[in-house]
Amino acid sequence: MKKIFFISSIIAFTTQPQIAAAIGGPFSSWNKAGDMMLVMAPAYALGLSIMAEDYQGSLQLAESVIAGQIASEGLKSLKLEERPNGSDKKSFPSGHAAGAFSAAMFVHKRYGLRYAITPYVMSLFTSYTRVHTRAHYWHDVAAGATISAIFTWVLVDKYLPKGTSVSVDPDSVHVGFNTTF
Repeated sequence: MKKIFFISSIIAFTTQPQIAAAIGGPFSSWNKAGDMMLVMAPAYALGLSIMAEDYQGSLQLAESVIAGQIASEGLKSLKLEERPNGSDKKSFPSGHAAGAFSAAMFVHKRYGLRYAITPYVMSLFTSYTRVHTRAHYWHDVAAGATISAIFTWVLVDKYLPKGTSVSVDPDSVHVGFNTTF
């Protein structure tokens, strides 16, 4: 767990300035902190899948994050709501919340709630900073989280360690394990 946090921290600290530069504009310390958590949540999820040698999981993480971002940006392009700070009409839904929650929900579904607590905290913090800095309303971040939940729960499978099999028939469920000595 410490290795995953360390790896995600390194990735977040090294990529955060590039993200801020790409988005542009002045950033408060709250915005910077929220952006850092936005990067750390997927980095944590990716680090977890790589450490488990779960490359199928890494692919599913990418698919769910990308699908959630495309859906969020598509809705934003409709310009349904003005931001609380009045900067533009792309408040609904929050892409930051969608991205952060995609990672947390990926970890939850793939590896279980125990491993998902850290990215959920990162996602909640990211969402809080978006509302605190008046970039979004609470319903914007809730919509972003909902969009990511839908895509994640459809696109991500539960992780089964190598050598594990599950079969289901109308009358029973069979779980098998095999190992090599």
